[in-house]
Amino acid sequence: MPRKIILDVDTGTDDAVAIAAAINSPDIDLIALTTVNGNRNVEYTTYNTLQVVEYLGADVPVYRGCAHPIAATLDPRRKPGMPYYVSSRPKDGDVHGDHLDIPAPTIKEQDLNAVSFIVDCLMHSDGDITLVPVGPLTNIATALRIEPRIKDKIQEIVLMGGGYKFGNRSPVAEMNIWADPEAAKIVFSSGVKVTACTLDSTHQGANITNEECEQMAKLGTRAGEMCAKFIAKRIWAYHNWDPTQHNGQAPIHDPLAVLAVIDPTILTEVHHTYVDVDFSGGNADGQTICEINFTTQEAHEPNAYMALNADRDKFAKMLLEILAIK
Repeated sequence: MPRKIILDVDTGTDDAVAIAAAINSPDIDLIALTTVNGNRNVEYTTYNTLQVVEYLGADVPVYRGCAHPIAATLDPRRKPGMPYYVSSRPKDGDVHGDHLDIPAPTIKEQDLNAVSFIVDCLMHSDGDITLVPVGPLTNIATALRIEPRIKDKIQEIVLMGGGYKFGNRSPVAEMNIWADPEAAKIVFSSGVKVTACTLDSTHQGANITNEECEQMAKLGTRAGEMCAKFIAKRIWAYHNWDPTQHNGQAPIHDPLAVLAVIDPTILTEVHHTYVDVDFSGGNADGQTICEINFTTQEAHEPNAYMALNADRDKFAKMLLEILAIK
């Protein structure tokens, strides 16, 4: 039986690959796509999501979500210029761009906003829907605040976000959590089963090489061709940023969450632990604080499964097989 999911995206290049995997996989029943402010503002992320859906010929509704974090931008000194991009330096390249390099969409988003859709969909469900947010957690947290009863209707939240040993937006904070720390705090403390595909797991276990990208381009499918184009762009950009760490490969973060719904064993070094989120506005803003090695009597009850690694060969194999489906 395919897993029913709502995929919550801030569509840039790796989100597009995640969308393609969710659309193509026979093990996923993609109920809807919801968009959020993140890699770009929500107008762009919605447009980009519509681009992917139409390009792949999918019949999946798209709902526009929150344009701003819950509280992080109320003080303009805290996160000036949101949304932030991975790099603003032209010499480094940009893994996303404002719009994706595929045709402009002619299909339209739904009239209902994403948060209202999530609440309504869950409240009328049998508790068999998994939420898969791969951007900031604003939509999910807002839905939980508006209607707390959805907590008992969510089968699981499988997200891409957070980190244990390092960050990518600051030395300690991963981008999705950093962009809306208050939302992350709400989600991790919600009581819903949360599995996090952390930055640790994607940087080690969700890399695609140039050779695999070339294989993807030759699959003979629109999904394969599209994803190969976006992944090649990421490999180029990551190489420009740090050729010693990313020579001929790059992490494709967001698809890991979709593949983890299909096959949870793709995640390795999974710790059932307590996770807190710093939203102080200081140097640690957006840090996911994990009690993985904290075993004193003051330790909290676990509230999340934090994956610190993934099976890289399985990731590449699954992605290629799914994108080959016509």
